[in-house]
Parts: sequence; C-alpha cells; structure tokens
Amino acid sequence: MEDYHKPSVEHQKKLNPNVQDGVKKEILKLLKVDIIYPISDSNWVSPVHVVPKKGGMAIVKNKNNELIPTRTVMG
Repeated sequence: MEDYHKPSVEHQKKLNPNVQDGVKKEILKLLKVDIIYPISDSNWVSPVHVVPKKGGMAIVKNKNNELIPTRTVMG
C-alpha cells in the first residue's frame, strides 16, 4: 500500500439473529481448520458481509469427527 492511502472505517451492519448465529458458527469452523485467522492490529480489516452462494467451500466432519474443508459442486 502507498503511504498516502488511509483506511476507511466501515461499521458492521445489523444481522438477523438467525443469520448472525450461522455466521458465527461458520467463522468458528473456518478458524478451526486454518482457512482464516484473526487479525487484531490492522486498520485495513472489513466487517463481515453475508453473501449466499450456490456453491463454494463447505466445512464437513469426516469419520474421525474432524472438520475438513470441502468444495461443493452444484448443477
């Protein structure tokens, strides 16, 4: 990033409680399998934006009850 760029502050939008619970569960799953990681010291972090998709990455449990990231195929 160039030195003259300044971070902008984006406030989190309110989520439906059911959606909020689902987002929290998904974030915890992604953290557990190291797809994402927490960042606490950056001014360039954005709030969560929920965008439902037809396909993508899903976290599923295997036979050993471990969480595994898996690509979902639709259509």
